[in-house]
Amino acid sequence: AGVTIMSSISAIAAQSENPMLAETLADVGKELETGRTFSEACYKHKDLFPNIFTSMVEAGEASGALDDVLERMAEYFENQNEIQQKVKSATTYPTFIGVAAIIVVIVLMLTVIPGFASLFDDFGGELPGITKFFMALSDFMKNYFYILIPAIIAGIFFLKRWSKTTKGRHAIQRLSLKAPQFGIIFKNAAIGRFCRSLSILVASGVPMIQALEIVARVVNNVEYSSAILHARKGVSEGMTLSQGLGGSPHFTPLVLHMLKVGEEAGALDEMLGKVADFYEDEVKYTVDRLSSIIEPIMIFGLAIIVGAILAAVMLPIFDMGGMVQ
Repeated sequence: AGVTIMSSISAIAAQSENPMLAETLADVGKELETGRTFSEACYKHKDLFPNIFTSMVEAGEASGALDDVLERMAEYFENQNEIQQKVKSATTYPTFIGVAAIIVVIVLMLTVIPGFASLFDDFGGELPGITKFFMALSDFMKNYFYILIPAIIAGIFFLKRWSKTTKGRHAIQRLSLKAPQFGIIFKNAAIGRFCRSLSILVASGVPMIQALEIVARVVNNVEYSSAILHARKGVSEGMTLSQGLGGSPHFTPLVLHMLKVGEEAGALDEMLGKVADFYEDEVKYTVDRLSSIIEPIMIFGLAIIVGAILAAVMLPIFDMGGMVQ
């Protein structure tokens, strides 16, 4: 709208509700006042501005189309955020139901089953196998309760710490690609992020070698990052991008074919954009479909667990009633 970059940054910092963002933007404004460029000011705050953003801003400054570049970045981050929220919502519900099931089982094991244990002992008859199993499980949980709870808490704590390490994060990323059903979502999301990021970078005039290095960090999966860096090495030696990615099992024939067509037609950025549209839509569709399926499955599973415990309690009671009659 013709407003200077310094005035724009000051206005955004003043209205920001996030203290960290406001403080960072205020510092960016000070850097701009000293004569630094916007990209140079952003490079100082890599914890807030990712590599793809700063590289795109630098390209926009060089080409004189900073407003167009920022608009592309806005669309990119909004779209990525929408996909991430969909994936989170799809994984949050099963996690919640799973935790609820564990809590229900623990409460029943520690309160309901022990209350009937003495009654069953006085009964003296032959107990059903399912009742014996849950009584044994209840005794185990009661006897080792003070060990199990701290062990579970410690396990969760160390798992979280491990997941934040480079080795742990990479292991989780590899396992996520092999997860039933959800692995497809993570694969398609990684491919969509790769295509969208590279499309924006190429369209903005960022050199292919530099663009691939940036995308390898943006794609957020070690398997895809390794494949992209391997392709980057091939491109630096004279190969095309489709040839460089051809040896990786993580990129589908559709992606490789579309890349080849884009390279031959001289419209690689447009073709990457079309492929990104396809895979991002696939992620959204798969997440919506799984969300509608998972809910009844999880409820049914919880009902089976509670039903089994109730059966373990009620079957001996029915037997006792028969004997009384």
